[in-house]
Amino acid sequence: MNMAPKVRPLWKRIPIMGGLAGLMAYKFLKLPTSILPRDFKAVVKNWDYEMFTTLLKSGVTSAIIDQPCYFKMPEKIESKAQVAPEYQFSQAQLEGFYRDGFIGPIDVFSPEQMKDFKHDLLAIEKTESKTYGFVTPRDRHFEMPRLWNYMKHPGVTERLAQLLGPDLNVWRSQIFYKGPKSPAIQWHHASTFMVEDYQDPAIFPKDRSEIFQLTAWIAVDESTHENGCLKFAAGTHDRMRAVHFGGSEGFYNAAYELDFKEQDHRIVELPCKPGQMIIFTERCIHGSAANTTDRYRLAFNLRCTPTSVAAYPGKKYYRSVYNGGKYNLEDWGVCLLRGQDRYKLSKIIPPEALERGIAPRLLSQVAAAPQQQLKRAA
Repeated sequence: MNMAPKVRPLWKRIPIMGGLAGLMAYKFLKLPTSILPRDFKAVVKNWDYEMFTTLLKSGVTSAIIDQPCYFKMPEKIESKAQVAPEYQFSQAQLEGFYRDGFIGPIDVFSPEQMKDFKHDLLAIEKTESKTYGFVTPRDRHFEMPRLWNYMKHPGVTERLAQLLGPDLNVWRSQIFYKGPKSPAIQWHHASTFMVEDYQDPAIFPKDRSEIFQLTAWIAVDESTHENGCLKFAAGTHDRMRAVHFGGSEGFYNAAYELDFKEQDHRIVELPCKPGQMIIFTERCIHGSAANTTDRYRLAFNLRCTPTSVAAYPGKKYYRSVYNGGKYNLEDWGVCLLRGQDRYKLSKIIPPEALERGIAPRLLSQVAAAPQQQLKRAA
């Protein structure tokens, strides 16, 4: 079942519309899903009626490709955690975040720390991931203790805690290498990351109208207008927009244009010095311009949720249509960033695995090795 957004001829769209109408009726009638093929079962279970009707009304030329959500402004804006004074947001900063959907740049690391760290990131950037078995910039914190230790720096965690609460998990990270003369990343946004494969969400909040996931993006190199720094459409975290299939630009390998006009919004470009951080909700529409320079630009991010939000519960694999990946979750898990995980809703990576950069399934073997050597010596 190929759900990738693309323009199809009418003769192909008509049977697709019939199938979608049938699945929507199946969902409405609450018929048993156990008899359905995996892909159809996921659509019936995870799509809501707005997703079905957007596709059907447009004749399969537009879609909402992530679970719809409508942001509910809190009645009272205040910090959700107590933190040391040096990390505390002002009331104006908190109000600005809820209004705009992002905050930053914020000083976290020194330029000297990032200059040295750059060598580690470049060394691993094109190597095979020990977690997934192929080259990917995702989740390298599982095998890079230094990256993990930077991610849990209080300059990062204490800022996130004020916006999400005291108990936090990391469910994903990524290294960003923006090469010389590389193209723009078009406007995009996400809610529960169903946009990965258009069928199954990655994370499961209890209330999608709240802020339930934040991304902390940290510049390793200086990020400028010329090399394509991050830019945001302020206030667009209010709801998920539809996409129109096809278009002049493509988000990775998916060709579509977001139902969004720059002139209708306040566009904010955020240059960063090395070591500075931007925190944003992925629901806020964001992107980056082309790198017009002859130099690369490095950054990394971490994606964080309260521990009450499940990530990939019960899943052995997940797919990412737009970059062609199928990820085996055997060595994946959430990582406790701050506080306690009282819910235990997701597979958890032991702290010692992160500190040593060893896959969890290999920890017991590594621990047993010295004992075996002692027995042989005796």
